Amino acid sequence: MKTAFRLLLEYDGSRYQGWQKQGPRQTAQGVRTVAGTLERVLFEAGLSVSTLGGSGRTDAGVHALGQVAHLHLDGRPVKPFELQRILDEGLPHDIAVRSIAPCPAAFHARHDALTRTYLYQIALRRTALAKPFVWWVKGALDLARLREAWMAFEGTHDVSAFADLSRGDDPRCGVTAIDCVEDGSLALLRVTADHFLHRQVRRMVGAAVACAQGKARIEALRGDLARPTPEANLAWGALAAPAAGLFLEHVAYPGDPGPGPLRAAGVR
Repeated sequence: MKTAFRLLLEYDGSRYQGWQKQGPRQTAQGVRTVAGTLERVLFEAGLSVSTLGGSGRTDAGVHALGQVAHLHLDGRPVKPFELQRILDEGLPHDIAVRSIAPCPAAFHARHDALTRTYLYQIALRRTALAKPFVWWVKGALDLARLREAWMAFEGTHDVSAFADLSRGDDPRCGVTAIDCVEDGSLALLRVTADHFLHRQVRRMVGAAVACAQGKARIEALRGDLARPTPEANLAWGALAAPAAGLFLEHVAYPGDPGPGPLRAAGVR
């Protein structure tokens, strides 16, 4: 017998090599992933995982406030409250399952998603407490230019200059919502799109910061969105922001609400 669940998770990605479970060789070498940790806890509880898939393969060190996953279990029926108890008791402190609900067996966390929203946090001062969750940009940062550069990504563009492309990737990305606000000692960058490519958001953030520091021109950024080149890909790739400040904030499915007000990452 097979049971299917939709999970909503949050995690601190600092200790993990991303969401996706690794192959047997990497697992044997101690490569830790979020999905692999979930599977281990379920296995130790005597449950048989048929399928576990996430809405997005967050990179190493990237966090999540609203990762969505589908989970298929074989064997005896399990109630959501029982599954919640198993995960609450077994998971390490830096992974939390916020909710569990039964779902159709056909639900697929990645294929059924309409949009994904990412949040990036830039620290405007040195911080002793928030280092794992922000990028402290040393030197002057022109916030008006940061916002202008960030907003240049709005709309549908070929983002070949701002992502690591794999064979078969669709380089056109439709950014449906984007914002940049100052929140105390943080600059918050948010972006929503139909899909994202590998390291795309980190390259976008790095490009906007470079423009805000006078190290790159906004006109060049716009030009490389309109006419991407391999040379531009190398140049912007070298400026990619670190993983620490990046959060998968929200994943939307048919009938779901939006991500809500833009605010700094914390308990939600």
